Amino acid sequence: MMVNWDNIELPESFLAEQNIPLSELTSFRVGGKARFVIRPHSYETIREIVSFAESNGIRCMLLGKGTNVLASDRGFDGIIIRFDAPLHEPVFRGTRVIACCGTSMTVLARETIRRGLMGMERLCGIPGTVGGACAMNAGAYGAEIKKILTRIRILRNGTDEWVNVKDGDLGYRRSIFSYPEAIALEAEFCLAQDDGTAYEIMHDCMERRRQKQPLELPSAGSTFKRPEGHFAGALIEQSGLKGCTIGGAQVSEKHAGFIVNIGGATEADISALIAYVQNVVKERTGVDLEPEIKRI
Repeated sequence: MMVNWDNIELPESFLAEQNIPLSELTSFRVGGKARFVIRPHSYETIREIVSFAESNGIRCMLLGKGTNVLASDRGFDGIIIRFDAPLHEPVFRGTRVIACCGTSMTVLARETIRRGLMGMERLCGIPGTVGGACAMNAGAYGAEIKKILTRIRILRNGTDEWVNVKDGDLGYRRSIFSYPEAIALEAEFCLAQDDGTAYEIMHDCMERRRQKQPLELPSAGSTFKRPEGHFAGALIEQSGLKGCTIGGAQVSEKHAGFIVNIGGATEADISALIAYVQNVVKERTGVDLEPEIKRI
């Protein structure tokens, strides 16, 4: 449904910014303009934005730091809720911590280690927010959010509530707490006392990231989910696609599991390269690759 924007006026309290390039909000550095971008200043503001959008037939999208996102060249004719900053500091109670979902995952992981806790040390370096990590069940080096997430505060169907996390709520790169089914507001994690190895493990994982991943170029992290029994990067490299380029998009020469923006890439370039990689890998290995990147 087309929205008649001439008849719509956003509340001044939303502090909305207009016509913001999505290339400035996403780590791929591509994408057209979003009509409105709103950074919420309270949890209630998020509820009010969603309610306003639903009442006026306006498309709405939740965006954290934009690190696992591919934005359309056409932009987004609606409201982007940019939940990329914490509304409060983490609250520590013994080995439990409650964090705002706008908090940087890396910042939170470092703080837990500083306080003598462990459980997040392998997740340090994940570039997104706590909310994004919960929505994707982010994981690295054998660790997953679902192993430490105990409760989550969500906005769902207009209701703001804390829910206990159950077995099956999160799986490999999936979660029932992802938008649009729910908006994650706060998350509670159950950690353990540091046995003296947390900092060393964190440092080792961070060093492995620096050595093996193309962190120097814009990307959205790992492009494809891990196929059962395989590694996406290895399949892509075995298929002779390392360095393959379409426009400004390239299969990373450093790690074939990443598609990177080598300069001037568009969403169309990246989408075409994703499709080409899928087709070639299917043809040469028989394995279907599924993207894990979210789209705007």
